[in-house]
Amino acid sequence: MKRAVFLVFCVLALAGLTFGQSLSFGTGFFINDSGVIITCAHVIEDGEKITVKIAGTEYPAQILNTNTDMDLAVIKINYRNSNHFKIADFANMNLGDKISVMGYPLPTILSSDIRYTEGTLSAKSGLKADAYYFQHSAPMQPGNSGGPILNSRFEVIGVAAAVIDDTVVKKDSGLIPQNINFGIKSDYIAKALGSVKPGNGNVFSITDAEKATVQILCYYPDTQAPVTVTVINNTGYEGWYLYITPVSEESWGPDRLGDGVLKDGQSVTIADIPASSDGRYDLNLVDKDDDSYTKWNIRIASGQKIEFTFDDFDYDSQETVTYNGPPVTIVNNTGYVIYYVYISPSDEKTWGKDRLGSDQIMGDGEYVTLNLPQPLNVVSEYDIRVKDSDGDTYTKYNVILRANGRVVFTFDDFD
Repeated sequence: MKRAVFLVFCVLALAGLTFGQSLSFGTGFFINDSGVIITCAHVIEDGEKITVKIAGTEYPAQILNTNTDMDLAVIKINYRNSNHFKIADFANMNLGDKISVMGYPLPTILSSDIRYTEGTLSAKSGLKADAYYFQHSAPMQPGNSGGPILNSRFEVIGVAAAVIDDTVVKKDSGLIPQNINFGIKSDYIAKALGSVKPGNGNVFSITDAEKATVQILCYYPDTQAPVTVTVINNTGYEGWYLYITPVSEESWGPDRLGDGVLKDGQSVTIADIPASSDGRYDLNLVDKDDDSYTKWNIRIASGQKIEFTFDDFDYDSQETVTYNGPPVTIVNNTGYVIYYVYISPSDEKTWGKDRLGSDQIMGDGEYVTLNLPQPLNVVSEYDIRVKDSDGDTYTKYNVILRANGRVVFTFDDFD
């Protein structure tokens, strides 16, 4: 799934750092009476220490299971909780049904008090019909992530996960979306639990729900020292400029290559990169044609290796991409929803631009007609790759194409 327009709810507390550590906040909820808690995986990602705050006391948490693909995590504290939620079947929900969200949003701005918001079920799928998520109208803010989304009987039907980032959408389309929020369906919680058994639930009111919902604190290692990082160039092109800057900075700062260049396949080690309060950086590599490749908001530990490939190419750095070849039809019979399509001459080293774009998908049994990059008298042999919502790819190599031809992808093309 293309998650570029998602904003995850793990807000960094840049004030009030303790013992040189940075801190992020999220929400979780009890699912049995033995101190077992569900939250989002990104809430505790890369944490050196995880604690759960109850009535002003922080309890150390043990991670039982985490699945970054599902964005769910299971943790446990040594605490005998009085209330826990029942996990209900999301399939019983209907459009327009009332839902509510419990959590600890923006704790450094609002307060450390729990917050309750209401809304309705807006859609049974997420961004671009992603069946893993559902859409709702209960307002959520950074810090809500991992919290319970409840039906009218105070049963969990989802986990607070994401909202549309309106700044990204406005930049791409000129539109400003309003109150578009997403949750992970409760049906997937059982897969995250593994061998952990959920309870039958004893939450029957908002007061009970308060007791079953907790704030999660994620402490990160000291990031105040300068960082050293090795950058590898596998873009297929020669890099002339390299910029590395903390996410919080508004400018890219100095070119890290100086008078040197970073040839394709080579690496360079950059020392004394300014410290980032949360350990996250933006990196930008620019080639001799002024095309750029960017990695946004990635966590870097000193000594880490960062690889640039053509997948990091910023298509916004090119004004237009023209496809002069004849049309061909790509048919999806893989059994899965396709989010990316690449068509590249067989002698090219890179796949080039995703031909579906950010606003189109290709369901199983559907097709799309696209123009080839070059006329057939210039290039007639192509490699074609499609990628589904799980990131799995299906590829056909050295395909000899004709105008108005059809290329059918099945599961047999799975890589």
